[in-house]
Amino acid sequence: MTKIDKPYIKGRVKDWLQRLAALYSFVERTLENSENIECKSTNHMTMYEELMQKSDVEPERVPILDIYKNKTVIASFKPVGLWVVGANGRVDILTKSGAFILVDVADKGKKSDWKVYTPRNRRKGTDFDVTFIEELVKNQ
Repeated sequence: MTKIDKPYIKGRVKDWLQRLAALYSFVERTLENSENIECKSTNHMTMYEELMQKSDVEPERVPILDIYKNKTVIASFKPVGLWVVGANGRVDILTKSGAFILVDVADKGKKSDWKVYTPRNRRKGTDFDVTFIEELVKNQ
């Protein structure tokens, strides 16, 4: 059984930040040749989840990925939390047409497997892939 202590929590936070960086990089690569689209991670939020507090782990600055279309934000990827029931982290994708829930359903220590839950279907996730990203941008 894994010992939940300060080094373990710090390792999980580090892994979360790396998985978020890989996620954002995937989105940026997908959209890099899209006309009038720009991705920026200039905004941040503070991650200070309960396990971090209990284990005396310092808060972390976590980037938010904003997608701009014609210099207007059309989508924001906001990390909600690492420790969520039934997933290995959650990111909300906020748009003017609704909020999408993005969860990593992979087991801890495995390659991320991001699934997206749409405003119309919160029960069944679909793959977070190039097609989803392109449609997300097109429909905003």
